[in-house]
Amino acid sequence: MATPTPTSLRGLIASAHTPFAPSGRLDTAAVVGQLELFRECQVDGVFLCGTAGEGHSLTVAERRALLDTWVGATEPEFPIIVHVGHNCVGDAIELARHASSAGVRAIAAMASTYHRPASLEDLIECMAPIAAAAPDVPFLYYDVPELNLVRFPTDQILEWGRLRIPTLAGVNFSSRDLATYARCLRLGPEYEVLIGTPDALLPALACGGRGAIGASLGFAAPVYRRIIDAFDSGDLVSARQQEAKALELGRILREFGEVRASKAIMSLLGVDCGDVRLPLRPLNAPEIRALHERIRSLGLFARSLSTPAEIGR
Repeated sequence: MATPTPTSLRGLIASAHTPFAPSGRLDTAAVVGQLELFRECQVDGVFLCGTAGEGHSLTVAERRALLDTWVGATEPEFPIIVHVGHNCVGDAIELARHASSAGVRAIAAMASTYHRPASLEDLIECMAPIAAAAPDVPFLYYDVPELNLVRFPTDQILEWGRLRIPTLAGVNFSSRDLATYARCLRLGPEYEVLIGTPDALLPALACGGRGAIGASLGFAAPVYRRIIDAFDSGDLVSARQQEAKALELGRILREFGEVRASKAIMSLLGVDCGDVRLPLRPLNAPEIRALHERIRSLGLFARSLSTPAEIGR
């Protein structure tokens, strides 16, 4: 069996929100609107069931149905990466098998968020059977230490993990530790190291990175594309000017709560993905008005923003 080589897992990968109907049920019909906006933003792929997608708040059946909807809505050449991690390794294995049969470009998994692995060896032993359930699909470790508190040197996860995980192809690096990020890149081109904090895109490019994953890429990809284009042309002044806008957007999102605020922005752009699911709480009407006031003059979006009144909030 040849080792998968995910050489196309680069560029701007939008972390998609999971759409919910007012009843709280999965609303797969909303995927069409999400995909239209992503195409307008010219993103290079989509990441499903991650942090922005509230993957750990979905049932296994919902995660399977969501992936099937995206696969059915997109062309085969459009990269879909799906997070299959779960606190139950058996459920993660089931999700990995389903993802493999669906024909995704890659799968990803984060460590358990409750009974956390006590050692690097334990972490790799948990990841290995998940990756093995999709033996022909590249596997990305989903490194998100600020949220799940699993903190092992990511470069060591890649170096040691390959001994047990032949399909290990890289990492969704959702940390702000750029020193470790740079060490991951120095391991060589066989690993894709996708920065999962898009407002750190410019320093990531300076380290040699070539890809990013994040919710804001699904609605503000133009500013990140301008950062890449300016950096590639050697125009660091323009790159820093665009970076300042991205940094301000990131600061606003964190202030309001990244998942719920970015989901509200999707509604303001005409793509209603519904509310977030408990334990998260959606923005209330005053918060949405305040968010709209803060972002409307940034000039980041592929579409004009609606007003809160126009979306009934």
